[in-house]
Amino acid sequence: MRAARSLTLALLLAGGAAAAVPAQTLLSRAAEAESRRDHAAAARDLEELVASGFDGRDIVANLGHVYTEAGRFGEAIWCYERVLRRRVVDLEVQHNLQATRLRLARRDAARTGRAVVETPPPLSVQWGELLPRDVSVTLTLLGELLIVAAWAWRRRSESEMARVGATAALCTAVVFTGFTATVMLARWRAPVESVVLHDGLRLLQAPRVDAVPAEAVREGERVTTVGHEAGFLRVRADHGHSGWLRETDLGPLGP
Repeated sequence: MRAARSLTLALLLAGGAAAAVPAQTLLSRAAEAESRRDHAAAARDLEELVASGFDGRDIVANLGHVYTEAGRFGEAIWCYERVLRRRVVDLEVQHNLQATRLRLARRDAARTGRAVVETPPPLSVQWGELLPRDVSVTLTLLGELLIVAAWAWRRRSESEMARVGATAALCTAVVFTGFTATVMLARWRAPVESVVLHDGLRLLQAPRVDAVPAEAVREGERVTTVGHEAGFLRVRADHGHSGWLRETDLGPLGP
């Protein structure tokens, strides 16, 4: 964990507390553990911070980095995905996500001797992820106000030049609002998704730990949630098969 980032996080967390241990103490312990390359200890301290409500971009992204270095690729991908769903653009996290997926693919290819091909989400899901939900809602409302203002300007304009300018502004506002509104609707209509956190999991035929296992799911894979029962989620994987997984083996992706 880089010193500059640790300082930034310490400033953000100044005066806070996480459970019985002050947040700054947890942060310092995590940085010290990572300097020793004790990724398990660093992850525990950062997990405690996140569980206590300190789930800002830097902390979650740092937790993703620690998970990656520890070889816990599914959990790292979940962290990076969570950050990206909240931010319009984050090039560093996007790069780290791709690098983690590549390391995971290489590990799986070395095990099986076959190349692993990532399946991108459906286009409708990708479209909805262009903007965070709160941002798309805010921009859509702003666009509607701009449409009303441009329309009023056009009606009150007396010169031809002013009407042309108002018409151009109106058209721009309509296009802008149409874009943000479609992104907003795509996000609202997107299925509930989770990330498979752990390696070696198989879909279960019933929501029980002793149920018969069926098809395997890949660590870091996105799955769609279609049901819930007694600590288990029924999910549909990329290959189209459905089955049950324990909730603790899945990382939910927020709206």
